[in-house]
Amino acid sequence: MRRKPIRSLLTLDPRAVLLGIVLTVSVLGGLSWCAVTALDYIDTIGRAVQDTRATAQLLEGHARSMLEPHVALLDRVADRLQGRGMGALADRALDEALSAPPGTLAIVDADGSGAFGPTILFDGPPDGALDRVDDGSGLLAGAGSVDGVPALVLGRRVRGPDGGRDGAVLVALPASALSAVLNALDGPQRHAGLYRPDGGLIAGSGVVALGGLHAVDDDETQVADSWPAAGHDNVLAWRRVGRLPVMAAVAVPRDAVLAPWRSRLERGVLVTGTSLLALLGLAGLGWGSLRREEMAMKALAEANARLEQRVEERTSDLRALNQKLVAALAEKERAHQAKARFLSAANHDLRQPFQALRLFHHLLNERLKDPRDKAIADKMGDALDSGEKLLHALLEVATLDAGVVRPNIGAVSIDGVLEEVVAEFRPAAAAKGLELRVHACGCTVRSDPVLLTRMLHDLVGNAVAYTGEGGILIGCRRRGQWLRIEVWDTGAGIAAEHLDSIFEDFVQLGNPERDRSQGLGLGLAKVRRKAALLGHAVEVRSRPGRGSVFAVMVPVAAPEAVAEAAPAPTGPETAAPAERLILVVEDDPVQRSGVQLLLEGWGHRVITAADGFSALERVRGAPRAPDVVVTDFRLPGPMTGVQVVTRVGEAVGHPVPGIILTGDTAPERIREAVATGCRLLHKPFSPELLRDALAAVEPAPAARGAQRAATAA
Repeated sequence: MRRKPIRSLLTLDPRAVLLGIVLTVSVLGGLSWCAVTALDYIDTIGRAVQDTRATAQLLEGHARSMLEPHVALLDRVADRLQGRGMGALADRALDEALSAPPGTLAIVDADGSGAFGPTILFDGPPDGALDRVDDGSGLLAGAGSVDGVPALVLGRRVRGPDGGRDGAVLVALPASALSAVLNALDGPQRHAGLYRPDGGLIAGSGVVALGGLHAVDDDETQVADSWPAAGHDNVLAWRRVGRLPVMAAVAVPRDAVLAPWRSRLERGVLVTGTSLLALLGLAGLGWGSLRREEMAMKALAEANARLEQRVEERTSDLRALNQKLVAALAEKERAHQAKARFLSAANHDLRQPFQALRLFHHLLNERLKDPRDKAIADKMGDALDSGEKLLHALLEVATLDAGVVRPNIGAVSIDGVLEEVVAEFRPAAAAKGLELRVHACGCTVRSDPVLLTRMLHDLVGNAVAYTGEGGILIGCRRRGQWLRIEVWDTGAGIAAEHLDSIFEDFVQLGNPERDRSQGLGLGLAKVRRKAALLGHAVEVRSRPGRGSVFAVMVPVAAPEAVAEAAPAPTGPETAAPAERLILVVEDDPVQRSGVQLLLEGWGHRVITAADGFSALERVRGAPRAPDVVVTDFRLPGPMTGVQVVTRVGEAVGHPVPGIILTGDTAPERIREAVATGCRLLHKPFSPELLRDALAAVEPAPAARGAQRAATAA
């Protein structure tokens, strides 16, 4: 039900809507301005009333403080004469009258002639001054003079013994005593004065003549916001001065009060009129804009129709192109996966013949006696070393990518690391005529000593390989809680656009022919991976033709964690293991034969098998359980090398240690092999590594008993 009005509004003519908005805004703005103006008028009058009331109270307080001492003197003298008449002046009131300040007190007879004191007169006819009617307080008040000086005069009638009027006591306050406050309160826009209740002026400027002011209580201030006087309306406030027949009154012309309001009113009318004109101008602009928009909408509708037709034509073309792009991306992804599978398989398959060559080369080298034959065997060994370097570099990259390397973070003396690296490369640098220098820094950092040493090994190796002349400098700089280890060289330098790509795999600058003597292009890639593993930052700066600086940021060890690493105790060489029964499981007959000959040459007995099931059959037919299982990771059939080790242990009734041989560098394969707890050797490995692995493997329980028996015999 609510959607219909909204839809009906959307269908209205925009110009009609604009006209309605303009009228609504104009009416609401006018009403708001009128309301604000009325409230401002009321507030202006209210503030004037409050100010006038406060001023009247101020004037009344000042006048009371000035008149009360004179009224008290008047009462004391009049009270002594009251009911006794003027005949008692000499006996009862003369002393009190003499104590009055000079020129302030006078006593007159019934006919107005002076009996005591200065000449104090009320303004007006001399014979009617004392006939003035009081307001019930018994006091007379009015403007007058004392010895011709203007003054405010107060009087009180004196009755004789017969109750008739016998004279009066008068006191005078010079007008100058009140002039200071009256002058301060009076002005062109405000009139202040003291008045009789009948409106007669007693003291003040006399600019405003007021009508009769009715008597009020002592504590009450009367206010009139419109009191006609002097031909205009006034805001008037008056207040009785104590109990005296005197009114303190303050009047402010309404024109003066409303002058600021009228000024604001004029400005408001001007602003409102200007706003209305601006609104009408904007409405006119909007009207014209709507007109132009209507014409533009018509043109746009026509353009949209043409555009939709063209879009439809282009969409069909884009759809065909998108299909081709999707097919190309799918083909690229298949090619990438095929490349990854090829590299993994090639890496594994290349390791197998390299391993067989290494084993047979070792056996052949031990049996050759002729020096010329041994020289040929040594050259063959050099060729094997070159190939194995590439395979080991690939293995290290794969191991870092697999996430199986767990850094051992501790306090590392950086001087010891630098000395070890420099000692390894000093001969190579000297052979090229390079000066290899190191600046000791004496700092201890927190890092993995092995991984940090390998990182610096790769950086220094790169510097030696790519520096033709000059030298290499290794030093440290302290940066707060970090140590910056820097390797400076004077080589050819690196262009700025290649500073990021040099950390990628197999990237070598200036070696398009892939000369193996200049490395494999994996050194900096390994540095980047190790730095990420340790949380160290690697930076490089270079200037072509001047050289390069590679830096590693390493955290400095806390003082309490710094301890000089004690050298590892050197003991006697590991004794060759006693004769063992070793199960060798290898599907490649050449490698199986090579491992068998190598182990038998070391004095062990060997049982061989080509897969997991045949290995279990050989174990069941053996005279005793094997001491160690040496097996390839990938085997024919459903079992892997890890599973073969487990099944052999189950078959003999106790765990049997295993050594896993693998040429697979896939990260998931490495994690799976490490998780078993077996020793892991990557093909191709040297015979010394296999000997060390056998020496480190704890023999099976049955084998330990046999060894003890052999030792006792």
